[in-house]
Amino acid sequence: MKKIIALLGVLFLTACDNVDTNTSKHHLKTENGTMEITTRPLNAEEAWEHIFNSHNMYHTRLKQFYHKPDTFIPVPGNKDMEDMFNKEQLTDEDIEHYRNIFINELYDADTLMRLDNVFQQYVIPELERKTNEYLVPLLSSWNAQMPEKLAILYSIDYSSKYNPQIGEQPALIIFGVNNPSFSAENPFDDKEKIFSLVFHEFVHTLIEMPIIREYGVPQDLKERIVDFICYEFIKRPVREDFKDSFANAYITPEVIKTNLPATVQKMMADYNAREQK
Repeated sequence: MKKIIALLGVLFLTACDNVDTNTSKHHLKTENGTMEITTRPLNAEEAWEHIFNSHNMYHTRLKQFYHKPDTFIPVPGNKDMEDMFNKEQLTDEDIEHYRNIFINELYDADTLMRLDNVFQQYVIPELERKTNEYLVPLLSSWNAQMPEKLAILYSIDYSSKYNPQIGEQPALIIFGVNNPSFSAENPFDDKEKIFSLVFHEFVHTLIEMPIIREYGVPQDLKERIVDFICYEFIKRPVREDFKDSFANAYITPEVIKTNLPATVQKMMADYNAREQK
């Protein structure tokens, strides 16, 4: 997990240095204070760096949970990207080859700017409403804090990723525009689905440090916990990926609202005891 955080952190530091005319800033107000939200598309080089890091993340940490790299391939159905993600090790020649293909053939700034309109007009205002209604009241019971700053960066990618706030480094969401659950050509038609995915990633940023890393929760259980939280508050469908999850017996609506850290601690004690048998 630390390696994943470090990889995203490198991208974050690079991306945040490149404030341009496509950068927008918002202030999400809660009873706990104000969170500054910065939104913008990744440029072509940043987007490639994100894809390259995703390849490393999949093969060094996440392969054991997802088995196939389908949800990590940035442009579904693209043979070159499929070939890249099916290779565990990339040579320098491979990296340059796939970089050129991604930047010159696959990166599309217009697609990212269409997504930006959805964020400005719908996603950010909705995130403010739902955060104040559902998440702010639970922060103290989760031992969590609202980030002072959140960066949301759009990328040519299938999946979305996150990074919690660590020290002075703001929380980060990298939002993938090629998710098949919504249209990249007409994203406003699917604004609710786009919002639900952002909400999902934002919940991740809130509980990563005080709960997930605190109790050593593995990837599959972590995703199940966040799925249950999102279903409870915004009725985002629970995915089938981890339908037989060990977390099913522990994470209930009542637990989410009253006793999540202690329950996760108990869950992980039972999980680790089972794994040691």
